[in-house]
Amino acid sequence: MRLAYTVVVFLLLCISAAVAATDALVPAAAEKFEVFHNEAAEFVQRGELQVFDDGTAQYQSIGLQAPLRLSDTSAIAQDDSYTVVMRSLNSSAQFVASVKKCRLNSDQKVEETFVIHTFENGNVFHIDYDAGSSANCQNDHTETKPVTFTRVLLKKRALGPVPKLNAAPAIDMSTGREQQPEPPKSFLAKYWYYIVPIVLLLMIGGEEPQQEGNTRRQ
Repeated sequence: MRLAYTVVVFLLLCISAAVAATDALVPAAAEKFEVFHNEAAEFVQRGELQVFDDGTAQYQSIGLQAPLRLSDTSAIAQDDSYTVVMRSLNSSAQFVASVKKCRLNSDQKVEETFVIHTFENGNVFHIDYDAGSSANCQNDHTETKPVTFTRVLLKKRALGPVPKLNAAPAIDMSTGREQQPEPPKSFLAKYWYYIVPIVLLLMIGGEEPQQEGNTRRQ
């Protein structure tokens, strides 16, 4: 009976450790966005994009049944461009990007690419968007095709080399010219206040034994 109880406890501990290890392998989402496309003069949600803290991202399409719509789009330009809006679910951040609508005028599949620019901690600060092809603006198709494939690229911010700046030259206010650097001082000129006391001590200390010797001879 005790052996069976020990085996059960051991199996439960193993299962708990396996679950904990699996959870540790799953990256945590740094930010999650709703992605809206302007279709038929309104912005309709077409997907969700998650940026994880391990430097990866995932895009998931949303079905066409009862999608969400942006309520306030007055500040977003709605001209002849095809515009996408990424609205964060973690904060009030919202990113807008667009391409020419004619780039999606194709009789073939239309692909789109999101380039997500992030800080070192994974937070998004800018997006670039591309869809279709510029060659589609020269064909005879006038119907905008829906996007059928989405690609997501992440670019983490990288700091460039730090420039080496030289100090500004000192200006002589009396002449208005650049002050010339002082000539280098010699060793004695730099450290005379250390050398003089040492020499005086040696001189004073060397006279006393000579006086004692003269006294003994008398």
